[in-house]
Amino acid sequence: MTLHVYGANSKRKMRAAFQPLSVVELTYDVNPTRVVPVVSTIEPLYLPERVYADIRRQSVALFVTEMLMLTLTHPMQDERMYEFIDAFVHELNDNPVPENLHILFMLRLAELLGIGTPDVGGHLPNKDSAITALSLSRTQRRQLLHRLCDYYLEHVESFRQPKSLDILTEVFD
Repeated sequence: MTLHVYGANSKRKMRAAFQPLSVVELTYDVNPTRVVPVVSTIEPLYLPERVYADIRRQSVALFVTEMLMLTLTHPMQDERMYEFIDAFVHELNDNPVPENLHILFMLRLAELLGIGTPDVGGHLPNKDSAITALSLSRTQRRQLLHRLCDYYLEHVESFRQPKSLDILTEVFD
């Protein structure tokens, strides 16, 4: 959803609330004379500070944010999806090895979107596992990531190759 925010650059805490994967609570005013609703209040609930300070985590956060924008195209209330994303943000901030978290995110997201779980080989944890550490080589990671993007292209109508994919690949190579 597109919203207009006045004064977003005025306070440091406010700027942090607009970093990728920051968890915020906001209210907005809908005015029939405006095309874009205006945010009236914003309260940061969780600001994953380690994500902002680490290029690896930032790259994953940008990629995951883009994945969400490409797949969650219609407004909906989905508690399971919110809990999954919230848990992922905490895991990304806290996990000492974030290199493969986006792979597990894509697998679980596909399941939550109802497009099934792509066949990606036997070296991944089962679909009921929580987001945990995953050991993949650079080559395996790159191949798996491209296979997953192809799967999304095939199963999600609004999906296109994420622009952040090249950045993510370069950071982890």
